[in-house]
Amino acid sequence: TTILSTTNHDRDSFGLTYVYPVVSRRAGGVSIGINLNPNNACNWACLYCQVPDLTRGAAPEIDLSLLESELQYMLQQVTHGDFMAQHVPVDARRLNDVAFSGNGEPTSAACFPEVVELVERQLGQFDLLGQIKLVLITNGSLMSRPQVQQ
Repeated sequence: TTILSTTNHDRDSFGLTYVYPVVSRRAGGVSIGINLNPNNACNWACLYCQVPDLTRGAAPEIDLSLLESELQYMLQQVTHGDFMAQHVPVDARRLNDVAFSGNGEPTSAACFPEVVELVERQLGQFDLLGQIKLVLITNGSLMSRPQVQQ
């Protein structure tokens, strides 16, 4: 059994492609991450970046169906399964947010607006819309793009 901690943000700990859970110091609970850059590509190379084997570039084509099924699975496990009891320290057993984060700039994904809609749909299915935060962790470089602003 993998026990999550604030020092282990391994995006591969549960074997999913796009979705990963972390215990966040910032959030004070569980954050469900959405990694739109499984190719470790980013348009910048920030000095503080900790992504291993980072390359310059953009997000690859995203399998929206797979992403949605992974998010649905993780939300099910966190809200109705034994995920919290099995993997989260007692003092962090609350779902705080879904965060666009991961191994590169999430807004570089061409389908970013569709992914936001997909997340909104899944949060609605679990009665979490407006109950937890939706977070975007970004370098801000692509915020002027109309599809990002949308």
